Amino acid sequence: MRIAVVYLRSLVTLAMSALSFAAIAGVGEGQELYDAYCQICHGGIGEGQTMGKPLTDNAANRLSDQELIAVITDGRSGTGMVAWGGSFSEEEIFDVASFVRTLQGKQGLNLAKDNAVANDDPALLAGEQLFNGTAACIMCHSYRGQGGNVGPTLDGVSSRLNDNALEQALLNPSATIVRGYAAKVVELPDGTVIRGRSRNDSELAVQIQTEDGRRWVTYFKDRVESITDSNESLMPDTFATLGASQQVQLMAFLKSL
Repeated sequence: MRIAVVYLRSLVTLAMSALSFAAIAGVGEGQELYDAYCQICHGGIGEGQTMGKPLTDNAANRLSDQELIAVITDGRSGTGMVAWGGSFSEEEIFDVASFVRTLQGKQGLNLAKDNAVANDDPALLAGEQLFNGTAACIMCHSYRGQGGNVGPTLDGVSSRLNDNALEQALLNPSATIVRGYAAKVVELPDGTVIRGRSRNDSELAVQIQTEDGRRWVTYFKDRVESITDSNESLMPDTFATLGASQQVQLMAFLKSL
């Protein structure tokens, strides 16, 4: 039985590897969270265990993306499924749900509006090109299943922030830092200073994600000069450096999400 599970898990991994990096950004993080917290009840490939139902059966497959996120966030009364909304950030729940979708043979989550249609608004299209191009927002943020995970996913950002709050978040990213995306500063004995997203912190070590999002690095506390929390966001002040027309374009794109 274990050989079969390992074999099936390998097939899932191979299928995920076949997707481009952009398509599965966030899914890898979701898999790490799933392996740490979910597989004990639901199984390594979502096959189900004594304490948890299968995640790949017809009932689970019929859940909409919003329903799947709601189950993870709020749990299910009368069952062993607990609410994870108080433990995981919205982005982490999104990543776990995306990984569950890959176990079901799908390509992650897509929270685009059901009635969304192709938009030919020139400002919006220019804003998306800017987001993915010279502004390089895509390196840290994701939307519609593509992008980085150093910063929060932007799916549904227009429903979470009004226009003024969104503009302020772009102009002054350090004013409000989303839970789970705070930075730490590590100073090495040779004077090298490293900043990155704080991932795990224990009595012995701290783990941070590098600013480019490509690596998670563990630093043992007795081997470094200092480790401090940063009040500054990892997000650069790119928006403030854009021209007025580019700011309008980027805002138009973000408000479409």
